[in-house]
Amino acid sequence: MKSFNPFQGLRYFLERLFVRGTFYQFLVMAFVIGMVSLVGGLLVYGSGDPDAGLPGEIWWAFLRLSDPGYLGDDEGLWRRSVSTVLTVGGYVLFLGALVAILTQWLGRHMRSLEKGLTPVRLRHHIVILGWTDRTLPLLRELWLAEGRVKRFLSRMGGPGRLRIVVLAEDLQPELAEELRTDPVCRKNLNSIILRSGSALNNEHLNRAACLHAAALLVPARTYEYTGGVSSDVEVIKILLALNSQASEAGLHLPYAVTEIQDTKKVLIARRAFHGPLEVIDGNSFVSRMMVQNLRNPGLSMVCLELFNHGIGQNFYIHRDSLFEGKEVGQIRMGFSRATFCGFVRKCEGVFTPFLNPPATMILQGEDALVLLAPDYGSARRFIPSEEQNDPETASDDKKHLQHQSKRQSVLVVGWSHRIPELLRAFSACGDTPYEICIFSSRPVEERLQLLKEAGFSDHENSCTHLHAEVTSEEAWRSLNLSRYDSILMISSDRLSSGEEADARTMAGYLQLEALLENTDHCPHILLELSDPNNRRLLGSRRGEMMISPLLLSHLLVHVALRREILAVFHGLFRATGPEITFRRPEEHGLSTGSFSFDTLRRQVWKQGETLLGILSDKEGEGSSGSLILNPDHRAVFHLESWDRLVVIGTHGRHG
Repeated sequence: MKSFNPFQGLRYFLERLFVRGTFYQFLVMAFVIGMVSLVGGLLVYGSGDPDAGLPGEIWWAFLRLSDPGYLGDDEGLWRRSVSTVLTVGGYVLFLGALVAILTQWLGRHMRSLEKGLTPVRLRHHIVILGWTDRTLPLLRELWLAEGRVKRFLSRMGGPGRLRIVVLAEDLQPELAEELRTDPVCRKNLNSIILRSGSALNNEHLNRAACLHAAALLVPARTYEYTGGVSSDVEVIKILLALNSQASEAGLHLPYAVTEIQDTKKVLIARRAFHGPLEVIDGNSFVSRMMVQNLRNPGLSMVCLELFNHGIGQNFYIHRDSLFEGKEVGQIRMGFSRATFCGFVRKCEGVFTPFLNPPATMILQGEDALVLLAPDYGSARRFIPSEEQNDPETASDDKKHLQHQSKRQSVLVVGWSHRIPELLRAFSACGDTPYEICIFSSRPVEERLQLLKEAGFSDHENSCTHLHAEVTSEEAWRSLNLSRYDSILMISSDRLSSGEEADARTMAGYLQLEALLENTDHCPHILLELSDPNNRRLLGSRRGEMMISPLLLSHLLVHVALRREILAVFHGLFRATGPEITFRRPEEHGLSTGSFSFDTLRRQVWKQGETLLGILSDKEGEGSSGSLILNPDHRAVFHLESWDRLVVIGTHGRHG
C-alpha cells in the first residue's frame, strides 16, 4: 500500500466538494481568490503607501486579481512584478474558473428545461407513451383526423381542442427537429408537448398527466430492443404502472389503446389494466393483412384509402335511435352520400361486427352503423326511402357466388418474429390450400426451433425452408420462380433500424425484378417495408407494398377515436366470413356497358354482397389501376372487361 500523499488528500477533498453542486464550487473558488489576495497583500506590504496598511494591500491585490486594467498604475519593480503575476492569475481564476462554473450551471439548467421534466397541467388531452417508429405517424394521423378528434374529445367532456403530450425516454433535440420538418406536425407545434421520462416509471408518468387524459396510446417497438425486456413486457409493465397510479390517486383510469406483438400476451395485457382498454394484436393483424393482399391482389390500394384520414373514403360509426326496429333493407337505400356496410352490436361487453348483413336483419337500439363516407356529415345524412323495403333484396334467397380454389404456392422471403402468425393466417384459409417456402439467411435449425416454440410441427402448412442470403444474385438464380404463384418479402426485425431492414428487402426485390424481366411468369409480389420514406425510392414497380408500422399507427388512431372500428377491421381482414374482395362484372350478371353506381350496388345486393367501389386495372397488376370508392350514387360508369367491382363478400366460400 502506498504511503499517504497530502496532495492526494487535498484533491480528494476538493472532488467531494465539486460534485456537490455549483454553490460549493463557488465557495471553493471564493476561498482560493481570498487566499491569493491575502498572499499578494502580504508580498507587497510595506513597499507602497505606508498609510494603506495590510487591509489596504489585500484590497490592492484583489483589484489586480479581478481587473487587469490596473496593471499600468503601479511603481517599483517588486510591486509591478507581483501585480503582473496577480493579473495573469486573475485571467485563470476569474475569467476561467468562475466563467466555466457559471457556464456549466447555465448549461445544466438549459438542458434540464429542454428535457421537459416539469409535469403538464392539462385535462382531456391525448398522451402517447414512448417515441418509436410509430410515434410520428401517430401524430400526423391525429392531426389529419382533427374533426374526429374534436368529436371524440367532446364525448369525453373536453373542450374539443386537440393537445398531445408525448413522453419520450430519451428526449433529444433531434425529436423536436423531426416535428419541425414534418409538414403536418409543423403547423401544430404549439399543441404538441414533449416530456422526458420512462413510461415504466410512476413519477415520470405524472409528467404527462396520464390520469387526466382523454386517451392513452401505447405503441410497440419493432427495433432497438434493450436488454432482455421485449416490447410486450414493457407495455404490460406500463399498464400495471398506470393501474397503480390511479389506485393511489383515487382516480378512474382513462381509455387506453395499446399494441401487443405476441398474441399469447394479449390476455395478460387485458388483465393488467382495469380501465377501458383496446388491445391491437400487431403481428396477427399485419399477418392477416398480408394474406388477404395475396388472396385479393389490389387490396393494398383499398387499405391505403381506408386507413388514412384525410384521403378519400373512411369508415364512420353512426348511432341513431331512428333505426331501432328497422330492417337493414329499409335503411341502406337512405344514405345518399355513404355506403352502408353493416353494423356493430355489443354482445356481453364485446363488440361484434355484422358486416354485409341480410336485408331482413332487424337493428337494435344500441347498434352502431358502419358507413363508408368521405366525411362524418355524409355518414349522418339519411333520407328515408319512399319504399318500405328494397324489393330486390328482401328475400333471404341469395344467390351466393361459388369459386373453386386451387392450391397456391407462396415464396416467403426473409424472416421476422411474425412468421408463426403468418403461417397461422395461411392455415385459416380453409378454402385455399397453400404451400409455403421460406427463403432466408437465418439457419433452418433456428427457424424450426422458433416454430416449434410457437406450437408448429416441422411439417405443418406444407412449409419448406431454404437457407441462403436474400441479397445474393446466385441464390435467387437457383430458385425456380415459375413454380410460385405469389412472393411475399418480409422486413427483417433482427436489424437495429427500419432503414437497414428496408435496405436488405429492397436489394432482394431488385434481384427478383431483374430475374422476372426475362420471363413470362408474373407472380403476385407483396413487399413489406418499415420506413414510409422508402416507398418513393422504388417508384412505380411491379407488385404491391405494405408499410407495417404506418398501417398499425393508422389503426391505433382509428381505434382510439372509435372503439367499434377495431371489431370492423378484424371482421373484414380475415379469411372466414365477409372480406373485401374483387369481382368481375360477369360474376354479378353484368356485361360491359354503362351503369349508374346505384344500379350496380342493387345488382350486387341481389347476390348477398355489398358494393364499395370500382377498380379499373387494365394491366392486371393489382396496384397500378385507378380506384374509386363510394362515388356519387348517381354517377354513371362504363364497365370494361378488365374492371373489377370492389365488394364486401366471401372469397371462395358459399356464404
